[in-house]
Amino acid sequence: MNTFGLNVIASDKDFYHGRGKSISLPAKDGAITILAHHADMMVAIVPGEMRIQTEDDTWYTAIVGGGFAQIINNRVTVLADSIEKPEDIDLKRAQDAKERAEEQLRQKQSQQEYYVSKASLARAMARMKAARDKGI
Repeated sequence: MNTFGLNVIASDKDFYHGRGKSISLPAKDGAITILAHHADMMVAIVPGEMRIQTEDDTWYTAIVGGGFAQIINNRVTVLADSIEKPEDIDLKRAQDAKERAEEQLRQKQSQQEYYVSKASLARAMARMKAARDKGI
């Protein structure tokens, strides 16, 4: 059987527990897709779209915040700051967050504040893209 154990967890909720056929995650160097029997590794996740294919061929799409994925012994664990289904995204709220992040980037900031603002902007843009793709 070409599946693997899959646990996807956000800081505030469990998103998915079960068997998976594939999972695609946004990484710093581009998307990474993990299939059964993938080599053991750790992956840093950036804000973007995550796609999961379960063992019964159901597809789930979600917007994931920063975090990481651990692949060990045909088991994948994803720990993320946030995970949202596209239909749960409030487009107006995402646009407001994008504008706030852009304004913060225009201000003089410490290096830490700059990176927080960049992460906020990336998350807002990923949420807006997902909402638009779903026609929300």
